[in-house]
Amino acid sequence: MITQLTVKNFGLIDSMSVEFEKGLNILTGETGAGKSILIDALRYSLGERLDSAQVRDPQQPCMVEAVFDLPKNIAENSDEIKEYLSGEDRTFIINRAYSPDGRNKIKINGLNATLAQLKSIGDRLVDLHGPHDHQMLLSASSHIGILDSLCVFTGTKERYSQKFGEYTGLKRKQDEIRESAASRLRDLELLSHQIKELERVPLETDKYEELLNAQKRLSNSEKLYECATQLIDILENEENGLSGAIGRAFEAMRTLVSLDPSMKDLSETLNTMQGSTESLLSGLRDYSDKLSFEPSEIKDINERCDAYYDIIRKYGPTLDDAKAFYDKAKKRHDFLEDLEQNETDISKEITACEKEISKLAADISKERTKTAKQLKTTIEKELKELGILHVKFECRVTRAETPLPTGFDEVNFYISPNAGEEMKPLSEIVSSGEAARVMLALKKALTKVDPIPVLIFDEIDSQIGGRLGDILGRKLRELSSNRQVVLITHLPQIAGYADRHYKVSKSVEKNRTVTKVTLLDKEERVKEMAKMMSGENETGISVTHAREMLSRAKTAR
Repeated sequence: MITQLTVKNFGLIDSMSVEFEKGLNILTGETGAGKSILIDALRYSLGERLDSAQVRDPQQPCMVEAVFDLPKNIAENSDEIKEYLSGEDRTFIINRAYSPDGRNKIKINGLNATLAQLKSIGDRLVDLHGPHDHQMLLSASSHIGILDSLCVFTGTKERYSQKFGEYTGLKRKQDEIRESAASRLRDLELLSHQIKELERVPLETDKYEELLNAQKRLSNSEKLYECATQLIDILENEENGLSGAIGRAFEAMRTLVSLDPSMKDLSETLNTMQGSTESLLSGLRDYSDKLSFEPSEIKDINERCDAYYDIIRKYGPTLDDAKAFYDKAKKRHDFLEDLEQNETDISKEITACEKEISKLAADISKERTKTAKQLKTTIEKELKELGILHVKFECRVTRAETPLPTGFDEVNFYISPNAGEEMKPLSEIVSSGEAARVMLALKKALTKVDPIPVLIFDEIDSQIGGRLGDILGRKLRELSSNRQVVLITHLPQIAGYADRHYKVSKSVEKNRTVTKVTLLDKEERVKEMAKMMSGENETGISVTHAREMLSRAKTAR
C-alpha cells in the first residue's frame, strides 16, 4: 500500500506530505481545490509525462515521492522489484524530480532507474482509474485479457502460445515458397551465375593474402633479385667477403687458443659465426632461385588477383562479406531447386501443427466459456446492487475466422442496462456513470486474481445520486478489505464509509493560491459531509444527516 505521498512545487501544491493507511482512504473538497492534482502527482511519480504547466514555479525543482509498504507476494515474486529491496525490509520509495534545467531524475530506494523501469514497476503497484481510464473497459481488445485473468488454464495457454509461434513460422515459410514459385527460374539463373562467379577462387582470407604477397613479390622481383645477389656477394666475395674473412680468422684463432686455453669459448663463437654465415648464404641462394617466375605463372597470379578484386567489388566490401553472400546464395539456390518438395514438407508440418493448436484452442475455449458464464452471474449481481436493476450482461466468446495468438476466440462484453433493450456491445451503450459501475463490478469480480495492491479512483461516482452512493460506498469498502483503495468523491454517502477521510482545500498565502490536505477527525468529518450536502454553511438538518450516514456506514462494517 501507499503509506506516504510527498509533493513539492506541483500544480497548486507548494509543499505537502500525506500519510495513507490500509483500507478505504477518501479525499473530498470543493471543486478546484486540487483533489485531482494529488492523483496527477502520483501518476507522475509512477512514470507519466510531466506537463510544464504542472510545475508551480519553473525556477524551482518539482518533486514527488511515493512511499510503499509492499505486500509479501509482490516483494518476493517480482524480480524487477526485488533488485531494489534489501533484506526483509519491504519499504519501497519512488522519488521522481524535475529540475529547472529540464533534467529528470528517477530514484527507487536511492538507486537510479529508467523511465521504462518506473512505468513497469508502477503498473504492478497501482491501478489508477480516472474519468478517462474507463476507455480500457470500453475497448473490446481488452475484454479477452479481463476474462483470461479469471480462467484457470493449467499451462494450456502457454503451450498454445508456443505452438502458435511454430505455426506462424511455418506459415511464413509457406508464403515465401509460394511467392518464390513465380520467379523461380529467373532467380535460379541469377543465383547460379553468382555462385559460379564466387567459386572461381577460394573465399578464404589467408589464401587471398598469400596470393597478394606473391603478386607483390612478382612486381618487385627484379629489385628483390638484385638485393639478394648483393647480399650473397658481400658474404662470399673472395677478397672482401665475410665468409672468406671468417675462414682466414681460424688460423689466428688456433694460435691464440694454443697459447691461452681460456680463449676456447671465443673459438666456439667463431665456429658458430661460420655456421650462421653458411646458413644465411644457403637461404639467400634458395630465395634468389625462387624469384624466377614462368610467364604462365605470372599470368595465373594476376588473373586470380583480378578475380578477387572483382568479387570484393561486387559482393564486398570485404572477403568475409563475399563469403557470407555465397553461403546465402547457395542456401537459396538449394531451396529453389527443391521448391516442390519443400512446399510438400511444409504443408505436412502445418497440417500437423494445426491439429495440435486446434486441440489446445478447444481446451482454452472450453475454459473461457465456463468462466464467461460465471462472470455474467457475478457482474449482473454486482450491477443490480449498484442500482442498474434490470441489467443483463454477457461475456460472449465467439470463434475467430483465423487462429490468433491467444487462441481461436474473440471476446466481447455485451450489456443491456434497461429492461426491454437488446444486448449491445459495452462500448456502444454504456454511459460514463454506468462505465464507472461496470468497472467497479469487474474489480470486485477480479479481486481474487488481481495482484495489484493499490486501487485509485478519481470521481468514480460521476452521474450517480445519493441512494446509489450509499451502495457504491459499501462496495468500495468491501473492495478495500484486501487491498488499499484511494478515492476522490463528491458524495457524502460514499465519504461516510471512509477508514480515513481527508479534506482538500485551497487558500491564499503570500498572494498565491495553495492546496492543503487535512486528515479529519470524527466531528470534522460530520461538518465536511454536511457541507457536501448543503453547501458552504452546514445546516442542522445536514449535520443530522451526516451523523446518520456515519452511523449507518459504521453499522455496515
